[in-house]
Amino acid sequence: MQNFKARSAKDFKKMVTGAIVAGLLVIPNTGMAATSLPLTDIAKNVNKDAILKLNYAGVLKGYTDGTFRPDREVTRAEFAKIAVLAMGYTDEQAKVMQGKTAFKDLPSNHWATGYINLAVSQGIIKGYPDGTFKPENNVKVSEALTVLVQGLKISVNTSTTSEWYFPYLLEANKVGIYGNEESPITAAKRDVVAKYTDRFMEMPVYANGAYYDKNGNAKGTVQKLQVIKGTIASYDKTNKKFRLIGEKDDVTISDSAQVYGTIVVGARVEYIVKNGKANFLTVATTEDEIIEGIVKTGLNFTTAVGDENKFKAIVGNKEVILEVEDGVSVSRSQIGQKFVAVVGKNGKIESISFSKNTTSGIVEKVSTVTGSNAKKEIKLDGTTYVLDSKATVKGKAHPKAKETAAAYSDLEKGDLVELTLDVDGKVTNIVYTKLSATGTITVDTDDNFITIDKVDYDVLRDTKLYVDEKRVDELDELSNNKVAILTFDEDGNLIKVEQGVGAASNKLISGTTGYQSGNPAKLATIKVDGITYDLLTTAKLTIDGSSVSPTSIKEDQLNDYRIITWKYNVGTKDIVELTLEKQTVKGYVTKKSGTKITVDGKVYELAAGVSIDSDAATNDKEYTLVLNNAGKVKAVSGALKKISGLVDSVEVRHENGSVISAKVEVDGKTYKVSNEDAVEDVDQFEYVTLTLDRDGDVIAVSVQGKKTKEAQKFIGIESRVNGDKYVYYMDDSTSLKLTKGAKAKYYDGSNINLDNIKSTDKVDLWVNDAGQVYVIVVNKR
Repeated sequence: MQNFKARSAKDFKKMVTGAIVAGLLVIPNTGMAATSLPLTDIAKNVNKDAILKLNYAGVLKGYTDGTFRPDREVTRAEFAKIAVLAMGYTDEQAKVMQGKTAFKDLPSNHWATGYINLAVSQGIIKGYPDGTFKPENNVKVSEALTVLVQGLKISVNTSTTSEWYFPYLLEANKVGIYGNEESPITAAKRDVVAKYTDRFMEMPVYANGAYYDKNGNAKGTVQKLQVIKGTIASYDKTNKKFRLIGEKDDVTISDSAQVYGTIVVGARVEYIVKNGKANFLTVATTEDEIIEGIVKTGLNFTTAVGDENKFKAIVGNKEVILEVEDGVSVSRSQIGQKFVAVVGKNGKIESISFSKNTTSGIVEKVSTVTGSNAKKEIKLDGTTYVLDSKATVKGKAHPKAKETAAAYSDLEKGDLVELTLDVDGKVTNIVYTKLSATGTITVDTDDNFITIDKVDYDVLRDTKLYVDEKRVDELDELSNNKVAILTFDEDGNLIKVEQGVGAASNKLISGTTGYQSGNPAKLATIKVDGITYDLLTTAKLTIDGSSVSPTSIKEDQLNDYRIITWKYNVGTKDIVELTLEKQTVKGYVTKKSGTKITVDGKVYELAAGVSIDSDAATNDKEYTLVLNNAGKVKAVSGALKKISGLVDSVEVRHENGSVISAKVEVDGKTYKVSNEDAVEDVDQFEYVTLTLDRDGDVIAVSVQGKKTKEAQKFIGIESRVNGDKYVYYMDDSTSLKLTKGAKAKYYDGSNINLDNIKSTDKVDLWVNDAGQVYVIVVNKR
């Protein structure tokens, strides 16, 4: 038996480091996820709860940058505003009183005059004997407490020889606003003012505004801030309801509520009701006092004396022994369940609640491992869960469908699932819901719903409707009694309906069958994500940029191709349009080791039977690798890299009779030339093809274009219906066809728009091997 001593909550936190933190484990139906703090610098402030309440109430808010600045000292003008708002007055009421004041140092245009005048009218604020207010001076703790006591309409006996503020501090202490925590002569900081003001606003007073007592039990008392406090007796996370110990009725949490902290049974909470629901709630129980985990044994897990109030649990992936207070039960029937508990100061659990050990989410991956370590796995939210050998599976075809027995093989990526786990974290039960359903639908345009499998789904304002990929606005644009694809969100709401022709992209083909003629003919098919699709003979098929007939497809021809785009008849497996390309990588090989090669810093493995040049890592060939779906190279081809274009300039530099550098500029890009002889006879405006080595240097040049017409009279350019263009020169009967993208230049190399060549210009025409003009050079500028 392990030795277990009673510990304080603080010590207990150290014992299971990282485990006793609210929210460490997500426990459905137990703890409610808290709203993130609206102010970035109060998380560790001792007055955090008071700050949150006043921020919610609009009495003392944070700054526009998201901070509260709790250590900043409050000015007298600022406190005047806080005080009148805390008394229940509004900004609008203060605005009415803006303007001239009784204080000689307070100009009428000062931002706080309305609040100060209102506070003076209520007798809660006074100036100094010299007639000043000193609005920018820091308010002292004693001054702030005096204002708040006066706000309670308490009759204070000031006939004393002590400091003027002593009577007010005494009353503030009596009613519970001040506990001698801060020196009365120090400047009041924002978090301290929040603490005092929170206590003031929660102070019960007579309905006529006079102070009653700090317990507030008398009939007729009211609070400026209606804060209800208590301890959680029960909590239903699904329906967002809780009940306090000693109360008979449940409290519902508003959908828009600000909730700070983790709501669990046994936690102390404070909340504010608005429109009959809790609209603001803070958990006073600290994170140090909350522990979450999984029950491993019931109480008295050994027969040893002293273990009657102890059980084993898994907390933060560690096995620990926990001790409970008398009256707290943990039974054997709760083994494997999740729990949330509140730990007392003595380290013992004083309250505990249980829930099923379940987790929910969208399936990211389903996999089966075979062999000696055979197992089935399912991945949710980045976590992989292993199935118990006896795990059961049930499923629903769509959110409102009936739950039926199913198989592990029915699970797919994108399904919504709930997993039930045992104490070891293995999956014992799976319930999945398909979030996409295909079937014949009926459409009710009067009541705005769609029926599938005899189940109705409301068409909501945000439901997207598509016909032939085009968004439509009206439900009657969908066809009745035709197949559609319905898509749902995780809450079961219908979010998209598709009919007609659909589209997809970025898929990989794993198998191909060829077209077979006959009666009937067999269509070519492709397999994508384990599903076989028919390629209609009328389909528009494009492979590597070329149009191909679907009836020409052969067995395995399209294996390992990547789908760029495709269209299919919604609800069927008929493809009407398909664009494919090989999975290729192009570049220079920088390393070769056995069957592995490195291209552009990435390592690729050659598939069985595929080879590459032995000197691939050093030669000047640029290789094209064709990949299969496993990422292996299934085909290799290599050739020297060639660049074609218009020569802008050629430069060969000599020194002492030898060539020290050479370069050629083609289509605006400059290339170094490693063999100067290659550019010896190359001239500006020639059309050339450069052969490059692996460093990008020119090792050979071939010329395909030359000047064929010189100093010709420019007649004009004619554009024809088919898009071809012709340049006319000399006379209106002599012309040559222009290449697509033909350019016009001056002899200094600058560009000119084709449309800007004048009939008075003389031009030279440069023609490629096909007899087409690729550049018109204007003789003079």
